Amino acid sequence: MAALLNDHLTNSVLKRLPGDVQVPGDRPQTSGILHLGAGAFHRAHQAVYTDDTDWGITVAAPRSRDVIDALAGQDGLFSVATLGPEGASMRVIGSIVDTVHIASERERAVDLVAAETTHVVTLTVTEKAYRDPEGVPGLLAAGLAKRAAQDGPPLTILCCDNLPDNGKTTRAAVEPLLDPATRAWADEHVTFPSSMVDRIVPASTQATYERALGELGVTDLAAVEAEPFSQWVIEDDFAGPRPDWDATYTHDVAGWERLKLRTLNGVHSTLAYLGALADVETISETLALPGAESFARWLIGEQIAPSLTPPDGQDTVAYGEGVLERFANPGIRHRCLQIAMDGSQKLPQRLFATIADLAEAGVDPDLIALPLAAWTRFCAGRSDGGAELPLDDPLKDVIRQSLAAAGTNPAARIDAILGLHQIVPVSVADDHRLRRAATKWLRELDRHGVATTLEHL
Repeated sequence: MAALLNDHLTNSVLKRLPGDVQVPGDRPQTSGILHLGAGAFHRAHQAVYTDDTDWGITVAAPRSRDVIDALAGQDGLFSVATLGPEGASMRVIGSIVDTVHIASERERAVDLVAAETTHVVTLTVTEKAYRDPEGVPGLLAAGLAKRAAQDGPPLTILCCDNLPDNGKTTRAAVEPLLDPATRAWADEHVTFPSSMVDRIVPASTQATYERALGELGVTDLAAVEAEPFSQWVIEDDFAGPRPDWDATYTHDVAGWERLKLRTLNGVHSTLAYLGALADVETISETLALPGAESFARWLIGEQIAPSLTPPDGQDTVAYGEGVLERFANPGIRHRCLQIAMDGSQKLPQRLFATIADLAEAGVDPDLIALPLAAWTRFCAGRSDGGAELPLDDPLKDVIRQSLAAAGTNPAARIDAILGLHQIVPVSVADDHRLRRAATKWLRELDRHGVATTLEHL
């Protein structure tokens, strides 16, 4: 077996490996940042931004330890392959200086939140983690209690998950778990700024590791791949020191969040459900289906753009054109089934918020009812070709039971989905125009399938 990454690199010299792979120079010896969540997105986004500073990161994995074990065995080093339409480039990242496994080292994780050397806690733990008080919110609350008891220095807790007002969401998940003394201390010493993060990062596959081995000449079990585009918009509300990230700092993240959640994430989820139903593997392949790109462009211009006011200097339709160009990148094999996961947690922000604002604006929701119909059909578990579609969702049982009770009638199935008020806002569920349009689209999908429906739009 080839040597692991840390056996190939020194810790202090910037050099080039075969293929012009850039590797880190002087690496930080201490962290300053505790990151909760060891997934591929963090490694291809926040860790890259931090690699351009003199700060370091301790990565904490909530459950699975595969990634942090790989990182520990490689002295924290890992590679990011940037995949563009014309080829790939590779960079080795050295910003991760330590790891911790929360499930088996919870007290150490609590101590890291409380440590006076920790100035920023960042999070990429997915939407559903904020609803589990025993998980990440409880860990943060325990760490803050210890930090308050020590009268520690200020702390910034920076959410990087795809949630609207994600700083407020994080605060709302943590604050009810604080005792009065800790709450009073936190009010003076802890901030929860919001942020908007953007980079398409597919799940790593065997091909990812083989690419890294071919480029580096060594095994990298934490390798990731990503598109060339990367963006980070951060609310400028830090309680203490902040890294010199090359990010956009603003006092109004909400507009950026809505623009991204609805235009990028909303269209991403739409294409994921349509592609999965059409037995297509990736987003770029879905977008290449006859009629798919035209539909996505109509959706952005006629349904998403009227639902929001973009940030100053931004145009929703122009932003959407950039999104579609990124989705069409054949170098990024972003699997439809990966994006389709956890729809009950994602669609309230990505789809139903848009529908609610369209209703207020008096805009007919005909086009945006198609993603709703596609998700309804996807949740039933079979593609147009008869393949089994996994429903990886925390509300899987509730969704499947509701659909089973509705039978085969399209109107009843749409009613069943709209009746799930833990997912769908009442104002959306009561929109009669939406119900009629979604029923129409579901009937079309049932009769003709996705490919024919899109081609004849």
